[in-house]
Amino acid sequence: MTQTIYFAMEFHGTGDPYFGGTAADWALYKTDDGGQAFISAADAQRRSLILAYFPTAAEAEQAGSAASTRKGRISALPGKLRSEVPTGQISWIVGNKHVGEEDSELAEDMADRAKRAGATDADLMAQIVAYALACHRANQALVIHFQL
Repeated sequence: MTQTIYFAMEFHGTGDPYFGGTAADWALYKTDDGGQAFISAADAQRRSLILAYFPTAAEAEQAGSAASTRKGRISALPGKLRSEVPTGQISWIVGNKHVGEEDSELAEDMADRAKRAGATDADLMAQIVAYALACHRANQALVIHFQL
């Protein structure tokens, strides 16, 4: 089963800006200092920032609420996985080699594996790590469900 990754959007303002309104929908991006902030798409592109991806909708909404300075409505939206994300391999690796590991250990290993495989694009690597964490959350849910 293919897992879903999420990103956060903040909806703020009223009315279409084209007609004098103030509405602006900003996504949550990873900033240069390692933090996260809601930024307009144009500004994020100019600064070469990447979206902050999350393994669950709840985690995306929680991070969005913490990062919000405009106090708009926060929503978690499903992210579209890039075709280069090796979902089958990631799912197998997480299910067979990372049971019981901490998120940070899993994220570090996945980023390391992606680099060794030749991945250089930061957005691709962020999606790989988020997808691995989504698989990890699914495994954790199974453990809880079956009381293992």
